[in-house]
Amino acid sequence: MKIVQRLIVSTLALFSVTTLQIAATARPLNESEQEVEAQIRAVIEAQDKEGYRLVFPRTVARLSRGAQAPKTVFLSPNREYSFVAVCDKSCEDIDLIVEDMQGNVVASDMTDYAVAVVPFVPPAEDRYEINVKMSKCSSRNRSCDFGLGVFAKSKD
Repeated sequence: MKIVQRLIVSTLALFSVTTLQIAATARPLNESEQEVEAQIRAVIEAQDKEGYRLVFPRTVARLSRGAQAPKTVFLSPNREYSFVAVCDKSCEDIDLIVEDMQGNVVASDMTDYAVAVVPFVPPAEDRYEINVKMSKCSSRNRSCDFGLGVFAKSKD
């Protein structure tokens, strides 16, 4: 019984320390991050109206001009997915590239817009890599903030 009590006390202590560390490192979002967060929320709402649900935690991060941010996801076959990337007002062009695990491009949106949308139906259950590419930030910025949402069509 004493072992169980010690484990419980140790777990609670670890949880408390971890919670304090997370709270201590939290910071308010800057203006650019707030803009991207608002866009992602609007995308989530719009996707919801189309019958899609966010199926992975959304990503909000910063990328240098020309850099890519990969996100690996495990997808089910024959299910409709939608990948949406948005970026801040300093961004002029963001692209999305979806690759299978062999590195083959299976879907993409390489248009010259500050929003990229890729609908995708996987042919097989597998991992896929979604690459967000910051193609063009304004000339005064070397990096821009972006957001990525991965959505799946709700099952009827």
